[in-house]
Amino acid sequence: DGISTKPIQSRGSPLEESLGTGSQDFNLNHSIMVSFTRLAVLVALSSSSFHQHRPTIGVTGFIPQTSNSNMPHLTARQMVAQPIEINGKTAKEVSEEKKQDTGDGFHTIPAGISSPTGYLASHDAAKLDSELMSTTGFSREQLMEMTGSAVAEAVYTILDVSSPIIIGRKKILLVAGPGNNGGDGLVAARHLALIGFDVSVVYPAADTPTEMAYSAKLAQQAGDVGVKLLDEFPSQSATDGDYSVIVDAMFGFSFSSERGMSSPYDAILSDLISTQNGDQDTKIVSVDVPSSWDVDGGDILGTGFVPDALISLTAPKLCAKDFSGRHFVGGRFLSPTLSKKYGVRMPPYQGVSQVMEVSETASANGSAGGAAGDSLEMDYARRLAAKNVEVEHGRGQWEYYGDLETFTPGKYQVKCFNKISLKGLEGLTGDEKYDVRPDGIEGANAHAILLRSHKLKEEDVPTTCRAIARCGSGVNNIPVARMTELGIPVFNTPGANANAVKELVFCGMLMGSRRIIDGVNHMKELARQGIAKERVEKDKAMFGGRELKGKTLAVIGLGNIGAQTARDAALALGMKTVGYDPYLSVENAMKLPSDIFLADSIKEAVATADYISLNIPYITGEGGTHGVINKEITDAMKDDAVLLNFARGELVDSEAMKEFLDRGNGRYISDFPDDLLWDHDNMIILPHLGASTEEAEDCAASMAAEQVRDFLETGAVRNSVNFPAIDLPDRAQHTVRFTVVSHDAPGILGHINEIFGEAGLNIVQEIAKTRGPISYTVLDVDTTECGNCESDTVCFNDVQEKITMLDGVCSSRIIYGKPGSGYAKNLEGDYFV
Repeated sequence: DGISTKPIQSRGSPLEESLGTGSQDFNLNHSIMVSFTRLAVLVALSSSSFHQHRPTIGVTGFIPQTSNSNMPHLTARQMVAQPIEINGKTAKEVSEEKKQDTGDGFHTIPAGISSPTGYLASHDAAKLDSELMSTTGFSREQLMEMTGSAVAEAVYTILDVSSPIIIGRKKILLVAGPGNNGGDGLVAARHLALIGFDVSVVYPAADTPTEMAYSAKLAQQAGDVGVKLLDEFPSQSATDGDYSVIVDAMFGFSFSSERGMSSPYDAILSDLISTQNGDQDTKIVSVDVPSSWDVDGGDILGTGFVPDALISLTAPKLCAKDFSGRHFVGGRFLSPTLSKKYGVRMPPYQGVSQVMEVSETASANGSAGGAAGDSLEMDYARRLAAKNVEVEHGRGQWEYYGDLETFTPGKYQVKCFNKISLKGLEGLTGDEKYDVRPDGIEGANAHAILLRSHKLKEEDVPTTCRAIARCGSGVNNIPVARMTELGIPVFNTPGANANAVKELVFCGMLMGSRRIIDGVNHMKELARQGIAKERVEKDKAMFGGRELKGKTLAVIGLGNIGAQTARDAALALGMKTVGYDPYLSVENAMKLPSDIFLADSIKEAVATADYISLNIPYITGEGGTHGVINKEITDAMKDDAVLLNFARGELVDSEAMKEFLDRGNGRYISDFPDDLLWDHDNMIILPHLGASTEEAEDCAASMAAEQVRDFLETGAVRNSVNFPAIDLPDRAQHTVRFTVVSHDAPGILGHINEIFGEAGLNIVQEIAKTRGPISYTVLDVDTTECGNCESDTVCFNDVQEKITMLDGVCSSRIIYGKPGSGYAKNLEGDYFV
């Protein structure tokens, strides 16, 4: 418009042929054609129509479909439709407002997925359909056949007929739109005709050459089984009482309320509304989305079109949330993985049925399935009707706790002390729900802490902290007892560094048996004197040793490291093995060599051993492991035994070990410093290398991150040193998970149940476990029913405060909605939320 460039020359291109026009008829200049091509592609890629059931781009209004050789010259402004406005707002703005009114959605819905309470928003529906044909591998034809079959089954259910004679008398009119929804309708028409119904299809031409060719095949298939194909909608006199059901399959979730209804579908919609108003016996059934409805906002255009029944395909769209007619869900092909990813609640389909009625009136309408089926249908309808949930976040002084300038609402903040493996943290850093703060970056509002060797102090732990995880097995750098008092679980990563430590043990055995380090140092000194070559053969006798094969290895502590060490020493090195562990687990016992001798005491285990590997935790206090390798043990050891300690330095009594090393040819090898033994000739001290491999650091970080993530997102507890282990089933999608940490005291669980009962809330699942002084309770609470709720929102504010402020309760958590919200603590009588 207003640009003067060279017109397009006629070249008879496939595009021009499909348009049925040459350059003399289609007089757009080159610049405008390029602009429109770019604009059309961008609009298509950004709109849900690009991601509908099939990979077809359909953009209305940019390239006119006409065979008229006298087509008028159109300017750009004439070709682009003006946006529809509603009360001064665009349809898109109204749709977004409607979308915001539906609530937060469930916490299990990943970032970028906005579907609340099991209903799909338009852009999520597009993403899901795209993924169905990429990750899942469905073809367009497969999906259309399944959805069309589901539509036919729903119509059959609505008609409620069984006699072939009656079926033959029932007439069905179906309006097929230009795209995928119309394709679903054509497939449904074929199935309905095969059942025996008298079926007619209003089938206007598709709006792109590709769609025309594709729809023509479907129309031919329908025609071959007796479906009548009509060019236009029958007159009202012809529809009055003539059709039992009229199926609206014009537009699905790709419909744009901004563009409105195009011709001839605007006129057909008017005919549908007139028919509905004039004939109460004819049922209007819409496929996926009632035509003219905004996918997210419903009838925001104000057409007044409300079908008698709706058949949602794959999953209900947002506009179905307030639909009060008969509602079916069909399309039985969505995997549990995709259902969970997109927050979709799939109905419990019965037998081989491809649809299920999910409206509250399902049983009253006589849907198939009998009493049991009705119960399932009603339960699914009830779950779809789940209420919105209100969770309090910040009150009084706590509304401004921490560093709000750097805090990102809606994300879990994770503070790292020490340098944590970036590869191991990928599970958190790659998730939009997490704000991971590396060492040196403040984390004043941290929800979790990850660390390695940092000596954690109580002042390092903000009030917002729910969990602490060490990337390693030992936790002596964490004040576990104090964290237990505060109700904070401490996790470790047993087994993450098992292979690395095991290999260092084998390395230590070789160093202890062959005097390798002494030989290395000797050769360096000879080289400095310039006589290394002369002495290399002569001096080898100074460093004689023994082989490992056939020798005996005693393993003290048969956990992850000890079990792997014993197994590989026997199988790979040909050693005899002796083990001692009064707390040997079944899992680790299965890893041991079959001929291992299990001793009754450490003294018995070391008595015949040539090598001794310590793999036990350091525990202080009475009955602990401080100085467990004492004089009694060293006196029982063989004079030339090699002790390998890559566990903790405090396990060994230094005086007793010095006496042992002084009396014979024994060796002590460790990666912990010892002020008394560091310069002893038979002592080898290494840096603390046990877990210092790239692989071990990656594994420990990944394991710690996964455990923290599971706890934050689901409440599950694995590998905690102070909380009871608890594996949790997936939370039902109509529930909210509520967790309580308390000091084990009688009556708390009863008070919790009483508070929920007073609030009119139903607990559908309850799990409570204790460990030492800690009691951990997990409750899943139904959100579809609330006896005391005056609106469609379940408010947990009062319930959470009452429970948190019970005597003995440390904290409570509502795992729902925005990440990081829903956490409350009892700070010596002060309510923190």
